[in-house]
Amino acid sequence: MKSSTQHIENTLIETLADGEFHSGQQLAERLQISRSAIHKRIASLDKLNLDIFRVQGRGYKLAEPLELLNSEKLQDALRDSSLPAPLSLRRITGSTNDDLRGLLQEAQQNRRTLAPGTAVIAEMQTAGRGRRGKAWLSPFGANLYMSMYWPLSQGLNGALGLSVAIGVCLAQMLQRQGIAGVSVKWPNDVYVQGSKIAGILIELEGQPAGEGHALIGIGLNIKMPDRHKSEIEQAFTDVQSHIEGPVRRHVWAAHLINGCREALLNYDANGLQNLIKDWRELDHFYMQPVRLLLGQHEQQGVAEGIDENGALLVRQEGKLKSYFGGEISLRAAL
Repeated sequence: MKSSTQHIENTLIETLADGEFHSGQQLAERLQISRSAIHKRIASLDKLNLDIFRVQGRGYKLAEPLELLNSEKLQDALRDSSLPAPLSLRRITGSTNDDLRGLLQEAQQNRRTLAPGTAVIAEMQTAGRGRRGKAWLSPFGANLYMSMYWPLSQGLNGALGLSVAIGVCLAQMLQRQGIAGVSVKWPNDVYVQGSKIAGILIELEGQPAGEGHALIGIGLNIKMPDRHKSEIEQAFTDVQSHIEGPVRRHVWAAHLINGCREALLNYDANGLQNLIKDWRELDHFYMQPVRLLLGQHEQQGVAEGIDENGALLVRQEGKLKSYFGGEISLRAAL
């Protein structure tokens, strides 16, 4: 019964995705259920926060068309990937990082290895999160929510520069698509013209001296619905605001997956030695006065980029000090 209900909801979403009116009678005939059942199922879609018009005599219509992600389109776009690996597409999930962790645990229980570059991508997260447990708003069918697995042969210490490598990857991907004013903020945010467009969350499994595993979560704003904008407490932007014409989500998803796989291969081979200059050119705070928030404490200095391990370099009282991620937050000086 549950799968039947899920099938009905998926079919309704796919039908309404064109942004046109569909009568209750047409939907009932297509799904072979009653019109009253259609009404109930449409009401159940409210959990997705979709803006559905209900007009007597015309039927049901989404306020805006949706481009749903499609496994076949994604696999076709990834056909020439430098690192072929499994891709799992979820309609609705709690967190793609949690889903990926489940795949890793399942592989370990069955004495298998999870392929490097394995990815989970979702239309919506109900429990998306960023650093320090902050919620990551993940509305249905609007943005990209993706997690990618990467093994750490050097143990957990091999993850120190991962967020830098992925941040540069995202920033350069945006630049290649013609978006200007892109910058990165240590350790895990990407900005366009001063507003946040993407965030990175890296969670680790394993022991410091043994085999380690990185779960790399990425949220990229593609087209944030107007109805959600009041829920975001900081300045933000999305791809659609900086691109003329329609933005194809499956194309951007392929760019994101391919770009991350290539960046991780390069990171494994070369570390950050090829990326320090790129980071400096993209650095949101390079040679700017900043505040470092360390729990309840605050320090000030001048940001001077990163070192070869991805640590933040800050000049304080004439001395250059390095800081690693953890609970540190970086802000512009007041």
